[in-house]
Amino acid sequence: MPKVPASKGKARVPSNSGVKKSKVVSEKPKKTSVALAEEAPAPLLIGGKVDASQVLKACKALAAYTERRLSAKQNELPLGGSDSLGASKDTDNTVWMQITVKQLDTKRQVKPARIALVHPLLDHDASVCLLTKDPQREYKDLLMEKNITLVNRVVGVEKLKGKFRPFDARRQLVRDHDLFLADERIVPMLPKLCGSVFYKDRKFPIPVDLTKKKHLAETIERAVASTYYMQNKGSCSTIKVGFLNRHSPDELVENIAEALPAVVARIPGKWSNVQNIEIKTGKSAALPVWNCRLSEDQGDDVRWTREDPEPEAPEPKTKRVRTEKA
Repeated sequence: MPKVPASKGKARVPSNSGVKKSKVVSEKPKKTSVALAEEAPAPLLIGGKVDASQVLKACKALAAYTERRLSAKQNELPLGGSDSLGASKDTDNTVWMQITVKQLDTKRQVKPARIALVHPLLDHDASVCLLTKDPQREYKDLLMEKNITLVNRVVGVEKLKGKFRPFDARRQLVRDHDLFLADERIVPMLPKLCGSVFYKDRKFPIPVDLTKKKHLAETIERAVASTYYMQNKGSCSTIKVGFLNRHSPDELVENIAEALPAVVARIPGKWSNVQNIEIKTGKSAALPVWNCRLSEDQGDDVRWTREDPEPEAPEPKTKRVRTEKA
């Protein structure tokens, strides 16, 4: 038999062509829930406290509820639909921000605070009435001279005491207008002149400065475009922030984000005196968007703070007096 020649060098290892090579897979560390929470964007807070996404959910829920409510009572509405009721007269579409405080303010406030908004409440079609000093003809001529068309009616103090003294006349005056402006010099007289009908419908007159005639047009435009806050006698106060038939839920959130810090700044104690914040319409339940914690810890977000108990004072010892028998 022929000899097989020996191969020089290293011996060749037969390759297993049929066997597949196994790939080495590097295991990557799985992301924990803590890592995912760190990567998630922080929620947008209004005033550093209220979650804007929660406010948006509340506004969308109110819009859906109001739409179902209005569609169910279409036969009861006037011929023009819900828009014919007017902006501020339609309680279904009016959106309010309700703030509840922990401690009441004992000071009586007559002058409401003006709160600027991103999206104005009323447009140029709103009906505005101006309450002025006597003679009212002087201010009518002034409005015509400055070409101010936002004001639809001027009423003087004498008219309030005479023509609008009956309750029915004052109630009709309130229903005819969306907003009332008043000269700052007659504001202390208004609670007695206007009566409860103005404040019951939340149409308390807004004070404006009529002495600065050069900037009168800007003053009235700014007053019409703003909302107003006045702490009432109870623990709850409401601020008008928009209308569902005029503002979208995103626009309502922007108005609330602009108004809430300004309102809290005017509350005695600020955030430490705020118990909860809710959003509602005139015909809906109040939807909570922020509540303070029911805890005994220290801080601004708690309902009750822990107080160290005062040491009890020892009871005074009473001396017994002996009475001698006669």
